[in-house]
Amino acid sequence: MRAVLAVFYVALAAMLWTVGRELDWAEAATAFAKLPVGAILTAGACSLACYALYAAYELLAARQARIALPRPQIAAIGFASYACNLSLGAMLGALGLRLRLYTARGIDAACVARVIAFNLMTNWSGYLLVLGAALLFLRVEPPPAWRIGATALQATGAGLLAIVAAYLWACARARRRTWRWRRLTIELPALRIALVQLALSVPVWLLGAASLHALLPPADFGLVLITLLGSAVIGLVVRVPAGLGVVEAVFIASLGSRLGQAPLLAALLAYRCVHYLAPLTLGLAAFAIMELQRRTRTTPQRGHGAAGQIATARRRVA
Repeated sequence: MRAVLAVFYVALAAMLWTVGRELDWAEAATAFAKLPVGAILTAGACSLACYALYAAYELLAARQARIALPRPQIAAIGFASYACNLSLGAMLGALGLRLRLYTARGIDAACVARVIAFNLMTNWSGYLLVLGAALLFLRVEPPPAWRIGATALQATGAGLLAIVAAYLWACARARRRTWRWRRLTIELPALRIALVQLALSVPVWLLGAASLHALLPPADFGLVLITLLGSAVIGLVVRVPAGLGVVEAVFIASLGSRLGQAPLLAALLAYRCVHYLAPLTLGLAAFAIMELQRRTRTTPQRGHGAAGQIATARRRVA
């Protein structure tokens, strides 16, 4: 298995190297400098709303896991976790950072695992609904690079919507509500909560696509949406943090001939700055502030350590 993965990563690196050599980077830099400020601000607003919804994911998950922490603190943990998750990978963001911040506040690891599992269900149920509906109803003409017909895309969309319907049915009717996979416990929420999950996660994927679409030359939003959702799965399989290089390769292969490679690459680079690097900076700052607050609270104050207790006892004796 490791040999197969090694071959796959070598082939991916070769593909990215080939794509990179064929690009006109000077032209892309010129196109990047010419991006309208209004487009960048619009993309930033969409991405900001997207991360606000990620914080709402965390609040909903914490409520399901019965975590008794202040809401602003939970929202900050969610924001920082997703900012690091999308840019640095799930092991650091979704898992490592959450474990650090929650366990430092007295929440056990099993409870944190339930939060992570619930967030995964929230995020990917919305993904399936958005992609299924886009493939089935938007009637997008696939680019030649996809090598798949419109009918096959619609059939795929119908299958994805059937999975979402099955999930909602299970939340409403299933008798068995809990599954265990290794040390992870997955619990089905009630139907009302599942609908809230969709209400939060569907806009996340739409806003992410809207952020990129605002930076692109005139392009069909449905095609941008489907391409971005497809690249998300490829990035998940490849496990490259933030899909670095993979997203660009997918978009250039799919839309480069329609939009022009240089303007497309400029938009993708700006999207990385707006949707990944800026939130990552804020997320790391939020993590540092929460760590500093925790250490300040746990550091013994003057007069409260052992020496302070001895001094207090002496005063009482006197």
